Parts: sequence; structure tokens; C-alpha cells
Amino acid sequence: MSMLRPGAGLLAVLSLCAASQSTFDREASAREYVRFLVLQLDQWSVEFPRQFYMAAVKPPVDSSRLSEAGRAAAGEFGDAIKRLAKLADAKDVLTSVEFRRQLDRTLAPAGEVNQVMATQRFPAILQSDWEQIRSLLNNLARVYKVETLAALEAPGAGAEHGGRGKTVGAAAAPGAGLSGYIVDLSCAKRGKGMWANAECVARCVRDGDKVVLVTEDGKIYQISNQEKIAPESYGQVVTLTGKVQGDTITVESLKM
Repeated sequence: MSMLRPGAGLLAVLSLCAASQSTFDREASAREYVRFLVLQLDQWSVEFPRQFYMAAVKPPVDSSRLSEAGRAAAGEFGDAIKRLAKLADAKDVLTSVEFRRQLDRTLAPAGEVNQVMATQRFPAILQSDWEQIRSLLNNLARVYKVETLAALEAPGAGAEHGGRGKTVGAAAAPGAGLSGYIVDLSCAKRGKGMWANAECVARCVRDGDKVVLVTEDGKIYQISNQEKIAPESYGQVVTLTGKVQGDTITVESLKM
């Protein structure tokens, strides 16, 4: 008769518990990721329909070429995101049939918006916002293994812009002021919802990340002299003056 070594039963139980805990943590992490994506989508989409319709009624957008579905899509998309956000707190969000159906209902008008943005010359800032929204939506679609939106090339920027995604004068002249949020580089890339999170910025800086300036339209400027940025400015909207070279600023003064 084989005997169980002392403690072997306890080790087996602990191993099962550890495996169960690991599974739970992965599921919890996935739920939090979904909720983060939906929160970001909700924040980025608040003003998008209004800005879309304002841009759609004036040149260089040719409103006569917009289909009925294209005209309605931005509003329908905004409403769909709001309904999606209400469902995101469900404990079973990863397996919820209702959430999955609402995601499909969100992707449908998003596809129409995507086509319109790719065939009309909307302002570059609006194009940039849509690219951020589309990226977030595609990340969410991948979680649920549904078809993503194509990254279609826009035909060009609006009259006040010099090309796709570039704003004339965005690279400020030396000595000019640049306004934006003081954020760590990691949070700067995670979307507008993280830019005002001062606690997260401070934590990331303690962990070795560098602070940057991110403008309202998402352009990131590296800061060469990090010592000029006080912790009190983390997550705040500031105006930096100094010398700008490309996407790097050497700060001379900071105004909150």
C-alpha cells in the first residue's frame, strides 16, 4: 500500500488553489481590460458626433456625397457606445450575450463612420480622434474575436491642415508656448482618460518612466530637462515655454 508523503496532500491542495487563483487573476485582468477600453471609448466618443456633424456641413467635406446611413452613423455610434458602457460593469462581461450583441450593434455604425472618414476630407484633428476611437474599438473586438474595422487611408486633411494627421504649425517655433497635459509616456499613449490621473503619473514616474507633454489632439512632446517638471504639475494642463526641436522641448518655464 503506497503511503502519501507528509505534507504531500497540503502541497496538492495549495497547487490547485494557486492554479485556481491564476485563472481567476487572468479573468479579472481581462474584465478590467474590457472595462478600461469601454471607459476610454465612452470618453473619446462624447464630443465626436457633434464635431463630426459640424465638420460635415462645411468644406472641404462634400455633404452631398454622404449617404443617409453615413449621415446617421456618428449619432448612432455615440448612442451605441453609451449603451455599451452601461453593460460593461456586469460580472459576466466576458461571456455576456447581451454585451456581445451590443458590441455588434456598436461596430455596425462604426463601420459606416469609418467609410465616411476614409472618403471625405475631415479636419486632421477629427481624423486623429477617429483613429484613436477605431484603435480602442478594434482592441475590444479582438477580445471577443469579432471582425475589426479596417485602417482606411483618409483622402487628406482639411483646409487648415497640411496633411494627414499633421497640423500646420504643430511644431512650435522656439520660445513659443505649448499647452497640454504633463503625463508619463506610458499613460500618454493609453488615451485621454489617463492624462489627468495625477496619482498614476506619479506612480509611473517613481517606477522610472519619464514625463512628457501631450497636447489636446494627442501629440506627444518629449521633455529634455525633466528636472524642470514639478510633481505638482502631474496630470495638470500647463503651458511650457522653451526651445522646441522636432518633438522635443527644452523647458524654460512652466505655467499652470
